[in-house]
Amino acid sequence: MSIKLIKTVICFMSVTLLFSQSIPFSELNSKEKKIITRQPDPRAHYYSMAVQGGIIIAGAIFWNYSERWTGEFGIENEGWFGKESYNGGADKLGHAYTWCLLTRALIHNYERHGFSRKSSAFWGFSIPAFNGVIIEILDGYTDYNASTEDILFNLLGSGLGAYLYLNPKLDEMIHLDWSYLPSSDFTKNIKRDFTTDYAGQVFTLELNGKGARKILKYDHPSAIDYLQLGFSYYSRGYSGELNTKKQRFAGISLGINLQEFFKEGSSARTFVKYFKVPYSFTGIFRELNTNQTEIQTGNTVFNY
Repeated sequence: MSIKLIKTVICFMSVTLLFSQSIPFSELNSKEKKIITRQPDPRAHYYSMAVQGGIIIAGAIFWNYSERWTGEFGIENEGWFGKESYNGGADKLGHAYTWCLLTRALIHNYERHGFSRKSSAFWGFSIPAFNGVIIEILDGYTDYNASTEDILFNLLGSGLGAYLYLNPKLDEMIHLDWSYLPSSDFTKNIKRDFTTDYAGQVFTLELNGKGARKILKYDHPSAIDYLQLGFSYYSRGYSGELNTKKQRFAGISLGINLQEFFKEGSSARTFVKYFKVPYSFTGIFRELNTNQTEIQTGNTVFNY
């Protein structure tokens, strides 16, 4: 499955993620403003292409293409978010999240090399989106097979990252984040790759309190600034290597907006924007396989 690509991308993102959030132009110092307003530096393309090429090459190594190559193109239906789908659909959100981060990192690269906001968004979206399609085509010629669902969620993730960048007010209010603690699948070596250890992951589309306040043109700081409301999804028991109970959870979560505890533009602020700290939220979730609704906290979400 091309989901294993996440391992390679996460390794790259661990270096670039902390610097992927741009500071508003008005808050930059004079030296930084000169960098942004100068003529575009084509070396930004070289960097982006090197990263994308490295992902493909590393992916081919991780996926053992040499052993799995069939020479015949195949497409696999992974079941979207269905009860019997691959990883309960959590891997699709993994694709969206990873491509969103990769897009933001490349946008930052282009912006720092003097490209305009629109040009940065265009290249930051186009290169990862194209790369995602190429990877799936290559998968199609192996026994992994191509996945149209993976392509769609790659595009959705890149599109979300670029769209929010082009709309700073929305970007301050909305973001996609990821929470993770190693599950028993990982600690017992059933899953040896933390990026595909979905039994310990939660994906959330967040609504930031401070950003919402600003959208509503309420200028005074409020306690709501420290809260974020989200739509969360996660699956459990889909490792395929244990006779476990399969569960898919979707619900509304309420958490702490940890961005407000760090300086704007800082690496720490960017980190907590995209990584949802475990135990910092609670919510009402519906278990989609049994249609039962319950309140979930950190202990119940991550105790697997």
